[in-house]
Amino acid sequence: MFGLPGQGYDMSTSIFSPEGRIFAAEYAKKAVEQGATSIGILVNEGIVLLAEKNIKPLQEPESIEKLSKIDEHIGVATSGLMADSRKLIQEARVKAQSYWLTYEEPIPGEVLAEHICDVKAQFTQGGGARPYGVSMIIGSADHDDSPRLYVTDPVGTYWGYLAVVIGRGSARAGEYLESKYDLSKKQTLGQATQLALEALRQATETDLTPDNVEIAKIPVSTRKFQKLSRSEKQVILEPSSTTSNE
Repeated sequence: MFGLPGQGYDMSTSIFSPEGRIFAAEYAKKAVEQGATSIGILVNEGIVLLAEKNIKPLQEPESIEKLSKIDEHIGVATSGLMADSRKLIQEARVKAQSYWLTYEEPIPGEVLAEHICDVKAQFTQGGGARPYGVSMIIGSADHDDSPRLYVTDPVGTYWGYLAVVIGRGSARAGEYLESKYDLSKKQTLGQATQLALEALRQATETDLTPDNVEIAKIPVSTRKFQKLSRSEKQVILEPSSTTSNE
């Protein structure tokens, strides 16, 4: 019974190991680390979200959704267990609607991130359930015309970022973003999109196509989540478009 790596302390999220670890929470983080790569980039013009899709043979590409609209001005990118992602996306949409009904204004990105983390934390503080095995990148263009980018982890913690990567390609893609991201945030949305694509190329050996990549933008000028169509992605992925944005 106690021959497994967790030595019995992974039987419940309410049990700490002698070293102060919660193994079930660490297993949830491992699920994220093995998920498809997702990237978020913040610039003065807005937010770019990009996600890799793993397409199986004979699978319909459009049936896989890694980028989701939460409200007109908010979108999320996920990595980890897709069933957990769908549940949290539904929770986020309900929270956005209830916030509007209560305060008569769009929900700020940080308020949504905090709510999602409250939900996640509930599943690390008692027995009978497991933590959500998913991380979320939350991008928003808030009512003060400022872009915001947050990441929630499986145990219920969130941070703000200028650029971030989650999933199995986070190490290599993260190193690329650290070396290429302009801290002045003056890059255009087009340049930020190419930066995200190149970071994804560093993290994967698969050729990027309109079928295995999702791209979305949230411009500050419109404050509207826009997911790119297949034809728009095709144009961006053409080699000529890379040189035109450099």
